[in-house]
Amino acid sequence: MSKVIFKDAKITRPQDAQPEQIKRIFPHISPVRKGDIVAVKIHPGEYGNTTHVRPVVVRTVVDLVIEAGGIPFVTDTTTLYRGMKLNAANMVKGAAMNGFTHASMNAPFIVADGMRGNDGREIELNGEALGSITVASAIAEADSMIVVSHGKGHPASGFGGAVKHLGMGCLDRAGKIKVHEVGKPSIDPEKCVQCGECVEICPWGAITPPDIDPVKCCGELSCADACSQEAIIPPPLASEKMQKRLGEAAFGPVKALKGRIGYINWVYDLTPGCDCFNFSGERFVEDIGILAGCDPVALDSATIDLINERLKPEGRSINTVWGVDPRVHIEAAEKIGCGSREYEIFQ
Repeated sequence: MSKVIFKDAKITRPQDAQPEQIKRIFPHISPVRKGDIVAVKIHPGEYGNTTHVRPVVVRTVVDLVIEAGGIPFVTDTTTLYRGMKLNAANMVKGAAMNGFTHASMNAPFIVADGMRGNDGREIELNGEALGSITVASAIAEADSMIVVSHGKGHPASGFGGAVKHLGMGCLDRAGKIKVHEVGKPSIDPEKCVQCGECVEICPWGAITPPDIDPVKCCGELSCADACSQEAIIPPPLASEKMQKRLGEAAFGPVKALKGRIGYINWVYDLTPGCDCFNFSGERFVEDIGILAGCDPVALDSATIDLINERLKPEGRSINTVWGVDPRVHIEAAEKIGCGSREYEIFQ
């Protein structure tokens, strides 16, 4: 049974401020050894998003890594969707615009998979869905890592926390495509009005309505989100298949770093959508707090249980936010060896 540390959001004393909570948590989850090059994995948010993890939280972690004798760098990877995270040059700019700079964090921000997302290291998995996965090289080559995740909803995986941060956020572009390729959609010609919204949002030039080129398409489905006519149709069971790959892919960075990873779930500002959105939606539940541990499966399981506990009086759960059950990818991560869903909470 894995240990999960929980610090409630309901605080009334200055000594329980988030940086102070993290300072008390850190010794219990830190894998850092003197001289380690330490990746501090975050999601700085797409520009315009205001509910991502705050720079002060990241700065606290960075300073603790330095105190432990580590050499930290803050990092994220490029994306498959059109936005400021599509390439490293714009990502660094967008992160700075959201407040993530060397001055605010006390460490450099490095894009882990290179300028266009092509810098990765292949890791053997031998999973049911994935034989291998490519992990972003700067992460794979680090000595240890602290993963700081924003707990929130997600349209494809139901919930985004530590496991998703590993199984998507730590991969290079090829790895992300490998997880998403089961979602390649088609266009319903009876609904399509040839407006061109999907063409504009697809960075791969895969769409010429009413056709989608399956070779160019990566299956990320931003086009479906953009379609006002609901004419872009994902294949059957796309979410379940993607989630199983997501959970298995999470084992890639765990294996690459030989398990030397500590995890913090920052469970504040719980919006339905992920931080890849360039806006922040209305919160679907009150702030929970900070959870941390050395087992990402246990950590996300505990986080989801606390969210569901708050939603239960209203007859809701995390599954009702998008109609997606996030335990699909949590269970896949457990099965491949990322951790255990059995946990015990310590406050």
